Amino acid sequence: MHARTPWIALAALLLPATALAGAWTRPVGNVYAKLAYGASTAADQYTFDGRRKPYADNVEGASFFDRSAYAYAEGGALDGLTVIGGLSYKRVFVVDEAFRYERTRLGDARLGLRADLGRWLALPWGLAWAAELRLDLPTGYVRNTVPAPGAGNVDGSLSIGVGLGRAAFYAQGGLGLRVRTPWYGLSGTVACNPGVHRGCVPAETADPGDELLARVEAGWTPWSWLAVQALAEATLSFEAPATGFSVSQPTPTHRRVLKAGAGLMLRPIRALAFEAQVFVTPWGQNTVDSLDVFLGLSSEFDLLGGPG
Repeated sequence: MHARTPWIALAALLLPATALAGAWTRPVGNVYAKLAYGASTAADQYTFDGRRKPYADNVEGASFFDRSAYAYAEGGALDGLTVIGGLSYKRVFVVDEAFRYERTRLGDARLGLRADLGRWLALPWGLAWAAELRLDLPTGYVRNTVPAPGAGNVDGSLSIGVGLGRAAFYAQGGLGLRVRTPWYGLSGTVACNPGVHRGCVPAETADPGDELLARVEAGWTPWSWLAVQALAEATLSFEAPATGFSVSQPTPTHRRVLKAGAGLMLRPIRALAFEAQVFVTPWGQNTVDSLDVFLGLSSEFDLLGGPG
């Protein structure tokens, strides 16, 4: 890791679903790559009006399970410009009072660019800032199954991150807009008769509604082999949720959710790190009340042969 920027790798302890900019770009040729396993479990959901109720009616205990793998990488392509890529392999299963439904398939892919805005306009107090543009693209999966690997539509987001790093400490925040397009051309459907064919829902192409994204985080690297992090992030649909979801209708049109969590990174050797994150869901509307745990292995290295 570059000694002058110890917070860069720590800031990459990201929940795979997040779509917010970091405040720093990577040096040319510097790459951060991560493989992670995520386990999300929920017994309850937040209804469209924010009440908590069982995720599946008449089911005691956990009834929503997401056990997925994630690959993520970002690298400095040009001075002040970082390229981002990610892919998920989704394994999601849910249970109701009669059946267990499971789907395993590639989920959404992510492509993005992060640009250092400080190259054109410096902020006071040594603040760094960057803009990030991302696309989340379905990978051809079937979207009207129970459950589905993703919503099936193309999403795009633009966000601004502002951060401050001092020695072993950093803090940053971000604000963004996710445009959830009603274009479903990169996902498919299967013909089914709901109520007759188990594990499918009517194929719809509803406009899922744009969202405001917000994130704050802080981290500390007391030693070169240890880093810790605290963070919170919110996804807020501009339209208030008005229609709920269930096991048989698993994809809400509008959602609002707050996540809070902590992260830890251990690096036993210079080029390899173990990362762990835990998130809770203290509030939401039209979302699962889940406990999310992510475990991963990451590496930061320099393709140009310099210090990693």
